[in-house]
Amino acid sequence: MLAQDSVKLDIGNHKKITPLLEAVSRAHLRIIRKLIIQGANINAVDNDGNNCLHLSIIKKEMFHSEVEPIPILDECCKELQLDMDRRLSGIVVLSYLASQGASLYHRNKKKKVTPLDCIENQHLKEKLQTFLQSLCWFCQEKKATVTLHPCQHTVICQNCCSQMTFKQCPICRQHILQKSGFVCPKCEEKAVKTVVESVESLNLEENRSHSTSKKVAVKQQQVETPKLEEKCLQDVAKLLGVDWQQVGRNLGIRNIKLGNIRHDYPFNTEEQGFQMLHTWYTSCDPERRTLKTLRKALEEAECFEALQCLPSEEK
Repeated sequence: MLAQDSVKLDIGNHKKITPLLEAVSRAHLRIIRKLIIQGANINAVDNDGNNCLHLSIIKKEMFHSEVEPIPILDECCKELQLDMDRRLSGIVVLSYLASQGASLYHRNKKKKVTPLDCIENQHLKEKLQTFLQSLCWFCQEKKATVTLHPCQHTVICQNCCSQMTFKQCPICRQHILQKSGFVCPKCEEKAVKTVVESVESLNLEENRSHSTSKKVAVKQQQVETPKLEEKCLQDVAKLLGVDWQQVGRNLGIRNIKLGNIRHDYPFNTEEQGFQMLHTWYTSCDPERRTLKTLRKALEEAECFEALQCLPSEEK
């Protein structure tokens, strides 16, 4: 039934509980996975503002009904240093849901806490954050092993690296001069040499401009940055057109989520663009939810017309 196009995956009941939230509440892993594959909104919230991560972490009993093995659960146990008998526990399922795009930073209404706040074990919390950061940004399934230079962020797996072309790091937006971690043995020595030379050249340039950039940074801190209003996202979305996916990648939204948006809102680029921006606005780290971040993403995608929708101070 879930495979039928007419099925409304995100319809909520009188408590705004969607099928995905209900499946998490009932610890039904098979239905959870099917809903995610079909494109259910993984960041849906109920009347209390709880998302699927809030609900999974408070579950005391084990999740059940895993018909087909989910390899990432094994990886979660390993990285969180948990025994395999906790493979279907709430914290492991939380890791799985977070790897699929669920926000760890969303605060509920009652206690104003995020899913991360609900994890009492500080060591486990740190392990979780490290593990999620180590997953490939694009497929979210394999471990990131390819390192980008000169920023040295390890954000992509070998498979995605061989199939995709990108010029900037999805985390810090620095231009990529080289990649390491997937080159063949014969090329490795040459690649390392190229990386070292590039980094040394970059460091020399940074040292020359350090004094100037420091002064500029101090002045910028003294200027109050306008707050990003959610209402301006709709205006920006109207002018993105087919470039909405590239803007989404620039904002760090994973390909699997962009694919879900494309599937849920076919032939409507304005709505696709808005849903992408809304996903970024509601699920990213609050420190990156700024006009500066959005402006940079639009500039890199060359969406100059959409830039005009931002407040004049940030243009």
